[in-house]
Amino acid sequence: MALPFQKIAVFGPGLLGGSIAMAVHERMPEAELRIWARREQPLEFARELGLTSHTYTDPLAAARGADLIVLATPIGVFEDLCHRMLPAIGHDTIVTDVGSVKAYVHRTTGSFLTERNRLFIGSHPMAGKEKQGIESAVPDLLDGATVALTNPHRVPAAQVQRLAAFWQALGCSTYAMDPRNHDRAVARISHMPHIMAALTARNASQGDVPMADLQQLASTGFRDTTRVCSGPAPMWADILWENDVAIRELLHNCVEDLQQLVILLEEQDKVGVREWLEEAKASCETIRNGK
Repeated sequence: MALPFQKIAVFGPGLLGGSIAMAVHERMPEAELRIWARREQPLEFARELGLTSHTYTDPLAAARGADLIVLATPIGVFEDLCHRMLPAIGHDTIVTDVGSVKAYVHRTTGSFLTERNRLFIGSHPMAGKEKQGIESAVPDLLDGATVALTNPHRVPAAQVQRLAAFWQALGCSTYAMDPRNHDRAVARISHMPHIMAALTARNASQGDVPMADLQQLASTGFRDTTRVCSGPAPMWADILWENDVAIRELLHNCVEDLQQLVILLEEQDKVGVREWLEEAKASCETIRNGK
């Protein structure tokens, strides 16, 4: 099968960018893989792994001649990077990203590139784990993952198909979305679980229950519920900031829902509590099993 892209540049070899680079190396060995990082250390690690000899700390050099550029740095860095490497981005080059927020990215980076006649299509692979950095990257991280594709700048369909073919070659499925719908959906199934995990962990250690008791009794329920809040706080602070409209709307709904549960408990309404839990169970099963 023909390669969708011949020269692929990954900017930011952290967990996700590093895993993408590993998957490209493994599944598209004929492609020229380039990796850009701000620091030399992750590039040295990539070379030691044998991923590629094309490593750069100069964004212009990394972008020059690439037909696909994948932005895998923190979202706040995207636009500055594109400013710096703009002269090296070809008019037929596709620039995409792996950020978990899409409306903000299209409003900033996407608009900047589109206004300068460059091609930008948003991507969000639904994959990850708590530990960050290329040291935690694995080539199969994206296996079976859904990648949301967002295209409000109306890049031609043939180019969107090329990008979809790239993700599919890495073991993903693709799903076209409107950026705002994406952000509202991901707030519910990704960002809110992190907030609730953090809320559970914060409240577990507050009050006058001895820490030794908590540590002795914490088992699979606590570990499974709070696992995701072990991710890096600076990264998650950026995510919540960049998707604040959707998250604030959802948090207000959650406060009202929790208040309803408080009232049910205060009124000793056991039937109402059971119905509240049954609704939660039904919602969980519909979302998890309806794919």
